Amino acid sequence: MKALPLILLFLLLCSSCPATADDAFNQLWGGFSTSLQLRSEQQRHNTATAAHDLDQVIIAPGETFSFNQRVGARDSGKGYRAAPIINASGLLEDIPGGGICQLASTIYNAGLLAGMQVVERHPHSRTVGHVPPGRDATIASWRKDLKLKNPFPYPLQLRIVLNQNRLTTSLYGPVAKPFSTEIIVNRTRLEPDTVVLGSSANSPQQTGTSGFSTETRRITKENGQVRDELISQDIYPAPSRIVAGTSR
Repeated sequence: MKALPLILLFLLLCSSCPATADDAFNQLWGGFSTSLQLRSEQQRHNTATAAHDLDQVIIAPGETFSFNQRVGARDSGKGYRAAPIINASGLLEDIPGGGICQLASTIYNAGLLAGMQVVERHPHSRTVGHVPPGRDATIASWRKDLKLKNPFPYPLQLRIVLNQNRLTTSLYGPVAKPFSTEIIVNRTRLEPDTVVLGSSANSPQQTGTSGFSTETRRITKENGQVRDELISQDIYPAPSRIVAGTSR
């Protein structure tokens, strides 16, 4: 491997230090953007709070980036607000820090495009609006984390930009990315079951929506060689259709 500039040697020895020269990381390796238009003020606030702890983090060669380790606890003492999340039952629930799964999903996609290794990642219990099925990443305090490993001989720097309508995460390196990446998701639609309840005025009703089973693959091309990698196989159950009537 060629000798690295002094600034990169310093960053390798101090991966937890803040970046001292963004110019050392001037080559885009992977970037991804998601919409904030339908997010609440509380969700946007929580996303910005978590992004503050992650922006400009440097991931050294061989190091594993952990979302939970970097961000820490999401509670009101750190400024997080109650906002909706999708719980394990597929229902919305307000908790402090709700909404930052969008940040995890956006980082996850940037990491996939940058060629990082997926050490830990969890799908949501239902599909979400900000990324397609098969490309999301949920987190839950210390029980579910997003962990991405840098397998390259160069450090990578994570950058996060938020404005009123968009969230963008990018990974930059000190040299040009020597390969190209493509993410392919094959989806199979899952139709909802129909549940028939009594016809009284108080009977709950729900319009069912489709679910999906997905297979996500990463295609990497470098020096004429093609590598096809299975990233994940996920299932997003279809919420049942509940109708009023008389069951037989």
